[in-house]
Formats: sequence, C-alpha cells, structure tokens
Amino acid sequence: MKKILILCMLLVTMFASVCSAEAVSDYCKLDQSKWLWLSSTDYQGTFFDYTSVEKVPDKNEKKVWVCTYTWVDDSLGKGMHYVYVKYGINYDDYTAYMEQGEVRDENLEVVKSYDKLKYNPQPIQPGTVLDRLAKRVRSFGNGDK
Repeated sequence: MKKILILCMLLVTMFASVCSAEAVSDYCKLDQSKWLWLSSTDYQGTFFDYTSVEKVPDKNEKKVWVCTYTWVDDSLGKGMHYVYVKYGINYDDYTAYMEQGEVRDENLEVVKSYDKLKYNPQPIQPGTVLDRLAKRVRSFGNGDK
C-alpha cells in the first residue's frame, strides 16, 4: 500500500510540474493570429503562417512560410532568433524543398537573408515535423484557417 501511495504522490508531483510550466509560445513574438503551432520543446518552437499558404498552379504542390524560434549564441548573435523558411511541398511524390529563408533577431530585425535556396526536393519522413506540416498545409487554400 505504501508503494502505491508513493507512486501516486510521485505522479502527482510530476504532473503538477508539467502543468505549471510556462508555454513556449509565451516567449514568442510571432503574431499568434496567423502563425499556427507545429512543434515545441523547452528551447524552441515551430509555427507555420497559414495566411502564406499558396497553391502552385498546375501542380499538386503548396508553398508555406515556417518559423522556428530558439535561443542561440553563435556567429549571428546571442539571444532569441527566429529562422524563417519558405517550403515547397509536393504531394505527388511527398517531398519538400526550401525556397527562401531569413534569420531575425529577438527584435525581429533581419540578420541574414537567403534567396533562391531551392535545394533538391527531399522525401518527407513519416512522424517528423515536416510530415506534420505537410498534412496541416494540405487542407489549406489561400488564406484559409
């Protein structure tokens, strides 16, 4: 009986610490009315801009802006950084490629821009954040929420 009581107390303690944790998005300066959550940890969050979803004419493909924010200390500076990437997602062969990107600092000022990234399309692996993105974006038209 003591073991069950101790186990219950341990579970309650663990549950309470998880429930009282501050949401990662509280640190984020993105406009939450247009950026929808994809994934997060204690150190980063990933969102996509549902208003940026665009269908590629004559292809089973959509493009969308994704932002991942995280705390960094590297050559681009120290502090919160926001990494924006415009992805193309092809639903015929279930691949994705990066088209554009930029890094912004904690004040959302551009630190570095990348145009014409267009890497070769890479397969989207099941169970990844990119897989979750592809599934969520598939149902969106131009600006649908």
